[in-house]
Amino acid sequence: MSEENENNFDDEKIRCPKCSSEQVQVGKKGFDNTKGICGFALCGPLGLLAGQQGAKDLQRTCMKCGHSW
Repeated sequence: MSEENENNFDDEKIRCPKCSSEQVQVGKKGFDNTKGICGFALCGPLGLLAGQQGAKDLQRTCMKCGHSW
């Protein structure tokens, strides 16, 4: 890999929009209890599926300030 390509990767680091830290953890959101409970209250047992909405989306969390986006 050329030196020019290596420098391009340095510019693409994930940074926290709040504190600009590079210490960012990325993971899947998972089941949302609030959406599941509200869905259950409105639609019964089938409403629990509402908690799965967006479960596969990525969530980034700053390890320095705790901000999530």
